Amino acid sequence: MAAMTKRERVMRTARFEETDRVPLYDIIQNDAITEHYAGRPLTVENGSETVGIAVGHALDMTRMVAGPQEPGVTKRQDGLVIQDERYTSWIIERPFHDVPTLAEWVKERIREANRRVYGKEHATQVQQMVEARWADFAKGDPTGRNDPTVFVLESGVGLTEMYWAAGFELFTYLMIEDPGLVEEWIEANSQAELRRVATIANPDYIPIALTYDDIAHKTGTLFSPDWLRELWVPRLKRLNDAWHERGTLCLFHSDGNLWGVLDDLVDAGIDGLNPLEVLAGMHVKEVREAYPQLFLTGGIDVSQLLSNGTPEEVRTVCRQAIADTYSRGYFMGSTTELHWDVRLENAQAMFETAWESEQT
Repeated sequence: MAAMTKRERVMRTARFEETDRVPLYDIIQNDAITEHYAGRPLTVENGSETVGIAVGHALDMTRMVAGPQEPGVTKRQDGLVIQDERYTSWIIERPFHDVPTLAEWVKERIREANRRVYGKEHATQVQQMVEARWADFAKGDPTGRNDPTVFVLESGVGLTEMYWAAGFELFTYLMIEDPGLVEEWIEANSQAELRRVATIANPDYIPIALTYDDIAHKTGTLFSPDWLRELWVPRLKRLNDAWHERGTLCLFHSDGNLWGVLDDLVDAGIDGLNPLEVLAGMHVKEVREAYPQLFLTGGIDVSQLLSNGTPEEVRTVCRQAIADTYSRGYFMGSTTELHWDVRLENAQAMFETAWESEQT
């Protein structure tokens, strides 16, 4: 079979059609991997472009393309104080300390979300951002065809940002003491995202969207399945429907063990699942057998295998994942992202296994 463009390979894989090889989907946040595949040093100043070049060399599909950032502290307009480090950040100070003060802060967040509007200017900015990513990806294309990697845009229901901002303990107390306010908050966030989708959705630029919320941990969901079914799943469905109505497929993302709500995710209209965290029980073979209609991405363990294993061990697991999916509807990649602990030779082994694969 003739070599395909990355977009052809990605879209045919998402539709379970024959392709020339298994595609690669991942996020690169690792200096050694970036510099190896970009062929140049990585700095804070050239980070976004350099990571883009590396992505263009190695991956068929990606998201979250960004270089390292200077360490520092930032205070946001909403009062959250953020500590930034090279590839990560976290909240070090919040402008509330108990449920009553959190509730007042949340009410302002709801008002802000309800005021949020998106117009033609925002749509143009998104398209220009995607075009800039494509240009960097094309520079790294090893075929010389200037073939860009497919860029996946994130589109969340809003729950992750809620408990991240509030802190999980205080958020849990708020759920108990003022469930109506929590529902009003998630609805405001959800409606704002629906307005954004209506403005920016364009399958020429965004053929696949990452609808998401991190709703699980290693052994189950962070919230009760019943709570999720009542308040969160219907809003995920509305979000997926909004993208589908505009010609875009929906790849759902959450870390952790999702078995308790996978039927609900399917009913909410997801087309694919990411990242298949194997140490949380999300094994490629088992998910494919249970949900053969979902295209799958990930499944190559990053916490142990890619960080501490050998290249041959990586190749063995990668070949098994290809076999378990019959080389159809599967994007090879890590179980989160290629972070700073991943060994370069192991990333190479994963990439090369996909490059050498043949569809049967």
